[in-house]
Amino acid sequence: MTAARTHLPALTGVRAGAALLVFLFHYRTSLPAPAPGWAAALQAVGSELHVGVSVFFTLSGYLLSRRYFATAHAGSFGQFLLRRVARIYPLLLLLTTATFVFGHAQRALPAAQWWQQYALNLTLLKGLAARWYLTGIGPSWSLTVEESFYLLLPLLFALARRFSPRIWVGCVVGLAALGLALGSVLSGRGWLETPLFVLSATFFGRSAEFLFGAAFARLAPARVPHATALGGLVLVVVLGLMVGVQQQLGVGSSIESLPGVAANNWLLPLGTGLLLHGLANQPSWLQRALGSRPLQVLGRSSYAFYLLHLGLLPDFLLPRIIRLAPLLPPVPVLLLLLVGAAIGLHYAVEAPLHRLVLRLGAARRGPGA
Repeated sequence: MTAARTHLPALTGVRAGAALLVFLFHYRTSLPAPAPGWAAALQAVGSELHVGVSVFFTLSGYLLSRRYFATAHAGSFGQFLLRRVARIYPLLLLLTTATFVFGHAQRALPAAQWWQQYALNLTLLKGLAARWYLTGIGPSWSLTVEESFYLLLPLLFALARRFSPRIWVGCVVGLAALGLALGSVLSGRGWLETPLFVLSATFFGRSAEFLFGAAFARLAPARVPHATALGGLVLVVVLGLMVGVQQQLGVGSSIESLPGVAANNWLLPLGTGLLLHGLANQPSWLQRALGSRPLQVLGRSSYAFYLLHLGLLPDFLLPRIIRLAPLLPPVPVLLLLLVGAAIGLHYAVEAPLHRLVLRLGAARRGPGA
């Protein structure tokens, strides 16, 4: 697959925003409320900011569709996978190894469990089992979902070219049915244990988020006027719906229920897709803001931030922030420190390793490949 040369600065900025949403979701119980009466409302909204992960998925589908839809075929699949591995795996390997070597919870494991969890994390198989998917670097479960999309991408694009992108509706239904069927067989062996897990945490249930993004990337630029504003409105309405589901069912987050999964997986991507279409094609103040230089730096380092924001580094920093700067709000200070660490890690480690893996892959193929 040959990548089309497209750079959309506003969508790089979206990555920064999505990473911030995930951070706020994980630290929602530690954030100060601006006024006592706001605490409950902020907690309710904060409990739905896991939607940042959904934004990442839809953005991934959108960008890969713009870049590879016309050129995706089996013969170029190896080069495509090399690019994806070079982007994701070196930093994951480095930080996962650091977590298992230095993390208190991991060091306390018996040797057999340590090696088992380490292997499941490095192979990303952990994302196929509820008992394993939050081990190691907890948020990296989403990379299993992401990599599943990469593996199926040539087939999904080939089907859309042969018929039309409408066939993706059938693919979404078929993948969900396949995941539930596999779960009924494998749950006793400790994989795909429950229908809720299959639909909320695996590609079988979450394929729609990627394919909504891929479908919006196929629209003509002038299609859907005012897409940015319309997408933002849909996102706000769906977020409100998810808060309502959470409150009505008494769950910690709406995605812990099947109605919440339906809203997150099948309604939210409609708003995200509209927003991305508008930001990519229609000038607006939001497009300019997200394309600004600071947001470009934050967007490029968002993957490093995503892997850093829970676990080893926060466990080290947060107690020291509380002890050494007791008058400062600890979570905002932690956020600033993590942003700085992520930027440094991206430019000093992630980007050089990415280029190195691509060079090694090109050298292995040889000049005539």
